[in-house]
This record gives sequence, C-alpha cells and structure tokens, in this order.
Amino acid sequence: MSELASRKPPQLLSPFWPLEDQHGVGHVRLEGEPPANAAQVMPLLLKLAAQSDAMRSLQSAEGEDLSESAASALRGEMAEGLRELAELIDEESAEVVRLRAKGLAGGIGHREMTLEVARGGSPPALEIVCGPLCTWRMKTRIGLHSFLAAARDEEQQQLLDQLDDSLDDALRAVEAEIGAEGMGVPFKLPMNVTNLLLSAGEAAGHPKHFAYFMPEDEGVDGLPLEEQRTLYMRNVHLARYSEITIPLAETLLDGPMKAADVPVETTLMPWIRGHDHGHNVIVPSTTYDSWMETLGIEPFMALQEAIADVYGFLMCISEPWSKIGGFTRLEMCATHMAELLHYLRRGPQYFGDPGAAYVELSFLAENGFVEIDGKGRISWNEEDFCRGMVALAGALTESTVGAPDETGSEEFLARYGWPTETAAKRTLDAMREELTNVPTSIAFYRTSDVTAPQSVPVPA
Repeated sequence: MSELASRKPPQLLSPFWPLEDQHGVGHVRLEGEPPANAAQVMPLLLKLAAQSDAMRSLQSAEGEDLSESAASALRGEMAEGLRELAELIDEESAEVVRLRAKGLAGGIGHREMTLEVARGGSPPALEIVCGPLCTWRMKTRIGLHSFLAAARDEEQQQLLDQLDDSLDDALRAVEAEIGAEGMGVPFKLPMNVTNLLLSAGEAAGHPKHFAYFMPEDEGVDGLPLEEQRTLYMRNVHLARYSEITIPLAETLLDGPMKAADVPVETTLMPWIRGHDHGHNVIVPSTTYDSWMETLGIEPFMALQEAIADVYGFLMCISEPWSKIGGFTRLEMCATHMAELLHYLRRGPQYFGDPGAAYVELSFLAENGFVEIDGKGRISWNEEDFCRGMVALAGALTESTVGAPDETGSEEFLARYGWPTETAAKRTLDAMREELTNVPTSIAFYRTSDVTAPQSVPVPA
C-alpha cells in the first residue's frame, strides 16, 4: 500500500446529535449594539465573524489546519482587526482584545493569554472571544476557532451583584429548608451578564450555548476557582425559552401558571445564577469530585447538573433572592418546570444536562410531587413542587454532596436516572413522538444579514 493510500484523512466534525435522532433548528434575530462607537465597531465585528467562519472551515475535528498558509494569513488579518477594534472601545475591553490579538499573532501562548484574561479583574463591557473554544464532550473537547461578541447588560449585572451580595443569606434559607448544616460556596464565580451581538466559527455550530465557562471552554483546565468566570448571554437564553421551552410546555404542562405567562425577563437570570452557584455548594464532608470515573462521565454530570438545579432553585425562592429579583415563588416554579422540558428534549441517553432533567422529573413523579399521565402530560402545583424540590435537595445532599463514598449516588442514579423507566420516560416519549417540530437549538442572524418576513426579535 502506498504512503498516500495508507494516510488517514483528517476527520471533519461529526454532527452533534446522532443522525438517527430527530432534531431541528429555529432562527431568531439578534439586535443589540456595541456599548460605544457602534457605527464603526459593528462592521469590524462582522468582518471578524466572517474571517472566523473561514478559519473554522480550514480546521479538522482535531483542530489541524488543513492549509497552514491560509490559516496563518487569516490569523494575521484577525489580529490586525482586533487591534483596530481596540482603538474604538473602552480601555478595559480594549486590554482584553489586545491580548487576544497578541495570542492570534503568536506573541503569547494560548494558555498564558487566557490566564492573563482570567486574572484581569472585572469582566469587560464588550466581551470578545476570537480563538479556540470547546463545545460539548460528545462532540469535541478540542478547541476549534470561534468568534463571539457580546455587550454587557449593565442593569442585569447590577441585579446579579445584589444577588451575590446576599448569597450567604440565601444559603442559610436553603439549610433551614433541607435540614443541612455548614453549606457554603467557596468562591463566587464572576459572571458577566451580556447580550450576544455576533457568533461565528465553532461557536455558531449547534447546539448554541447561552453560557460559556471561561477559560475551561477555551481548553484551559485545572485552574483554581479564583481564575474562572462565566460568560452569560441573556438574550440567547430568552430566545431559547421563547422558541423551545414554551412550545414544549404548552403541550406537556398543566399547572397554575403557563410557561408563556412567566416573566422570564425577571426570572431567567436569577435562575441561571442560582444554578451557577449551585455547582459549587459544599458541606463540610463533601468529597465527591473523585467519583467521576466510578460513576461514568455522563451519569456523574447528570448528578452535578441536578445538584446545581435544585440548590439554585431553592436559593431563588428564598426570601432574600425573591425580594431582590422581584419575582414570586410561583413564577420561579413555573420557570423551572418549563426549563426541565427544554433540557429533557435533547435526550437523557446522550448528555448530562438532559440526564439531570430526567433525574429531577423522575424523582418528583415517583415520589408523588407531580403527576405524569399515560400520555406524558405533567400536572403540578406550587406547594407540592416546592416540597418536592426540598426533598430532592435533601436526597442529593445525603447521597452525593455530603456522602462518604459513591454508593448512595449509584443507588440514586439506579432508581431515578436514565435508562430506568420511570414516569419521566412517558414525557420524553411524548416529546419525541408528538413534538418533533419544536426546535432543539436556535440559529442567529442580524437584520443586516437577511430580510425575514416573519422575524422573531430577541431582547437586547
């Protein structure tokens, strides 16, 4: 066999979803503007996005440049564009943009560059990512070229800061609800609340994210919490709720508040911030970080996401947070119930997030806190749902967060997790048999890109 014939060809990226599965994509319009000099900045961002699409098309699934000369030229042009951009924006944002330009030009290593960004203090008003980003584990954990531009939402950022200032009070309320002691969050991960302006390269692949965990999603792992942060894109989250969550909930939920009536402009940001903190809640006996290999990656991640969900929800309905956020307990219950469907839609057999939704819904149904009929329709009420989430928090604290070993987690997953056939399986089947027209992901465009006769505006 010749050397040419025996050479393994570069692998292009496989689809995120299994080909035999049923998935679809909805489209939403991004509006919003950069915080300064929009008339000059936006054309630069559009150019960088187009160059990033070209750069990603030159990469294999393993990140190999299929044309080194073309990739090198593109990196040089993008670095120059970033330096030009830095002259038009505020200095705090410009400092980060210049670092990213330096990284593209080869003047600093990628890891060193991301560490400098991470250590730079408060998040910038204009968040720019132009370089490698990782997506989902079962798609790729290799950094592939991406571009993001997002403008900070100052009003929502101030609200988030108020929630963070009262985090200890919220945790004390959770402790009182579930009868735990010593709950704490070792470090409040900074979160930059933004609205996405543009997305390109691998970041524009499916499924679209509404949050990135930096610099982990830039391929830099193993950093202390103090050097990590979350980039949250609020308008993407709102769009997903509108295009995916509401249609699912209209068919499958029967409760005291409809998903379409929830004031998600008020509830979604606190909901995700509670989830973000929930990942890091510990008690004095917490040791579960070493159990991933025993439990398996996706089952372990399903537990992690369920823990974050339940602790985050209880923080949200605590008096300190609900008062600051200006939402009612019922509104947050309706938000969480509806979002469970959104995640479940992706398939608990594939990923940790929908695996967590399956665990939560299974627990609630199997213990009588919600009712799931033979067709998968879920009936719920505020009082029983809240009691169920308290019971679930207690069970997860006992089996995982405060457990001496993984035995309790294994038993919990065996009882409520996929592929155990609980009542939640009927809801999943209903989604996949009756609601295949509901998108699983969304794609973005701007009014300058295309004229749409029936465009769907996204809050900016």
